[in-house]
Amino acid sequence: MKKILQAIDAGGWGGAEKVVVMISNELAGMGHDVEVWVRRGSLLVEHLSSEVKVRVMPFINDYEPFTPLLFARALKTFDVVHVHLGRAALLSGYAAKFLPEELRRKLFCHMHLYHKPKHYKGQGQIICVSKAVEDYVKKAMPWVKRTWVVYNGIDMSGAPLAEPLIPKKRDVFRIGLLASFKAEKGHRDLIKAFGGLSRRLPVELLLGGEGPLLFEAKKLASDLGVEDKVNFLGAVPPEKAFSFWKSLDVACVPSYAEGFPLTLIEAMSCGLPVVGYAEPGIVEAMGNEGLLLPVGDVGALAAALERVIADESLRRQLSSLSLKRSGLFSAKSMAENLLKAYELALYV
Repeated sequence: MKKILQAIDAGGWGGAEKVVVMISNELAGMGHDVEVWVRRGSLLVEHLSSEVKVRVMPFINDYEPFTPLLFARALKTFDVVHVHLGRAALLSGYAAKFLPEELRRKLFCHMHLYHKPKHYKGQGQIICVSKAVEDYVKKAMPWVKRTWVVYNGIDMSGAPLAEPLIPKKRDVFRIGLLASFKAEKGHRDLIKAFGGLSRRLPVELLLGGEGPLLFEAKKLASDLGVEDKVNFLGAVPPEKAFSFWKSLDVACVPSYAEGFPLTLIEAMSCGLPVVGYAEPGIVEAMGNEGLLLPVGDVGALAAALERVIADESLRRQLSSLSLKRSGLFSAKSMAENLLKAYELALYV
């Protein structure tokens, strides 16, 4: 049994927060002593199992002295200190700088996306969510001594039994995406592609999530005259994610930047055909099991969606491939691969 700390300074509910929850719950379920450090009011606390301890940390700013001192103590008392996102990485890096090598070997940083190097200068061991992210780390952060690729995983047990969040319509083909409304998620491209399709096909667009560009997306749908065919659901509770995907006929993931997309794995585990952009993180997750187009090619995106709508046999084939592929990315396999990385760093 290991004493393992997971630390993240994040208050919302996104991919990184989901990963922390799944890692912590899985490791605790395996019998390890797991503690999670969070800021006050962090939403992820609601999803941690009762076996996981929680500690609220200051995480005041990038320069406060209190949290580094607590990280220094943690590196002396925990077997593993595993940090996520910029501030936790920066403040733990301050602490590690003044500790001997045998203690610094306990510190791991999780790289969820192509984050800016400035917060990670104190990190020497980075766990990357994809080979694409690992390549970025090696180029942008030459001080990092060791890297591992550990793919994100999800708990898929709820997928088979999930009922549609919104009942399907017999004669309407429903396309959708569940993601924060940020520029890199490609909502504009999806709405534009949908706008062309909607003029000649019986289609509906279902969009779940919130974010800074939600208003802009709604305005675009209005400007294109498709606001009556686009359903903006707002925030979808984590326990309803599979139900969201079960409401669709095809998932569309036109992202410009992904580390390793959990939302895509959720869609695949529901057996959905996938159309999206051939962004490196998406390609690693999908393999050759979906229709992936050049990033930013809205015309090709629309054509691929139309092809899936028109070809029932293609939909069945892509659905089967999605379901099979998703089995590679379970929460259990993610936790097991993390433990292997810990062992290699600590004892090899």
